[in-house]
Amino acid sequence: MVWHILKKDWTLLWPVVTAVAVLQGLLALGRFTRFSAGVLVSTLPTTPAGLLELLAAATLITLLVHQDPVPGVRQDWLVRPVARRDLFLAKLLFVVVFIQGPWFATDLLQGLANGFSWGQSAAAATTCAVSVLLTLSLPALAFATLTATMTETLVAALGVLALVIASLFVPGLVGATKPAASTGFAWVPSLVRDGVLLVAAGSVLILQYRWRRTPAARALCAAAVIVGLGASFLPWQTTIRLEQVLDASPRDDGGIAVAFAPGVGRFRPAPGQAVDDVPEKPGMGPEDVAAENRRRRAEGARTVFLPLHVSGLIADTRLLADRSEVAVVTRDGRVLYRGTGNDLELRAMGADATVHQGIRVPGTLFGGVKAEPVDVELEYWFTMFRISATYALPARAGNQRMPGVGWCATKVDDAGTRLVFQCLQPGERPSCLDVALEHAPTGQRNPAVSLCAPDYTPYPGHTFPDALSRFGGRLPFYDPSGFVQYPVGGPQLSEARVLVTAFQPMQHIVRRVVIPAVRLEDWEPQRPTSASGSQ
Repeated sequence: MVWHILKKDWTLLWPVVTAVAVLQGLLALGRFTRFSAGVLVSTLPTTPAGLLELLAAATLITLLVHQDPVPGVRQDWLVRPVARRDLFLAKLLFVVVFIQGPWFATDLLQGLANGFSWGQSAAAATTCAVSVLLTLSLPALAFATLTATMTETLVAALGVLALVIASLFVPGLVGATKPAASTGFAWVPSLVRDGVLLVAAGSVLILQYRWRRTPAARALCAAAVIVGLGASFLPWQTTIRLEQVLDASPRDDGGIAVAFAPGVGRFRPAPGQAVDDVPEKPGMGPEDVAAENRRRRAEGARTVFLPLHVSGLIADTRLLADRSEVAVVTRDGRVLYRGTGNDLELRAMGADATVHQGIRVPGTLFGGVKAEPVDVELEYWFTMFRISATYALPARAGNQRMPGVGWCATKVDDAGTRLVFQCLQPGERPSCLDVALEHAPTGQRNPAVSLCAPDYTPYPGHTFPDALSRFGGRLPFYDPSGFVQYPVGGPQLSEARVLVTAFQPMQHIVRRVVIPAVRLEDWEPQRPTSASGSQ
């Protein structure tokens, strides 16, 4: 009976299946990457194209289920009767073969067309297809069983969309945050969300195809959507506890110590550097950086920089603070402020290092307590990274395939001030990259640029919208304002190369530092007395 139902659905829906498969092929062709003029080029922006692909697949799944609707009592499959198990298995098989099959094929062909090996391309395409099946196709299949017509489905989908939009705007109005967002532990809330939706989808399918309990299934679906959206707001401590249960990677290294180091002195910004400015990094382009910097300046907060000494490091490792929590406490124990510290990341060249931790304090609070002794409590969640691979490619029109990193290219940007570095990789990108511009004959180097986008997910298959990761960054070599002078500039680019160092996470480390009786005004940044010469 499963075969007959599958054949019937194919006969009725093959035009739609063909249209969706053609759409997937066209989107894959548009995302196809080629090397041109020293840069990796694709025609379509990946995220909008990916959303269109997801919408098309969900629409096809809905049409499939509605060939034999579950709600109501007038369906042909009830009259015959058709075994409900056979009906469900036929629908599931249709999804796997005619929706996930073309998805897998386009991902596989896209990887092969971009010059990657069969094994690498097939592994990435398989994990991506399984991930889409579990996180999109099965929930969409369950959702479609709750309605009998496309009109009902559209109304229900608009209700879900309203909940999603509310989850984006309402938390900001009440001060709720997503502590794990933009950290390597973001996979934990995502897994909770996906797990809740998958369990709910399985439960809805059982309720509908075995007992046809539509009201109960609808209530379960609504509850699962609300809980799933709320998973993004898991408290940080809860996220860490779940991560410790789900991932068996090393937890700590007793050799790392962090202590206040007042002898280092005050932080001195580089000429032209604004102390609150955030740098470009993966996931934050120039427009995002400009918007964030405008927001920070409008807050009126004051930033102090506390010098810290980190000991017990291993040479050629990288220490990244996934999160730092700050508390400013009066001498009698009253908490004046709780917040998070600025980003903190260092490349260990030896066993010891010093770094300044930036802390943004609300302007009104700073004015009242800046001259008073207060205690500052810092709690860090660090991750230590080790070098996994090192490569070098030409600075001008570089084009090289690097195992473990991807297919990478370089070019000078249109303004002639920065080097554009781009990579393509089947599956997940490296968790952390370090790139530096070096003049090969002399060995002079510009300051390294960190391209760390940490992701500690212990399972594969979470790329979006396809099985390929696209990433990169920019390496400045000329400052038009003349504030910064780079050792390697435009005239040296023809003999320069980009050094690429890939890092992999080793272990997670938690440290707490208490700094007693400190005056905040003593650790405001020290302004430079003169500007450096221009290049």
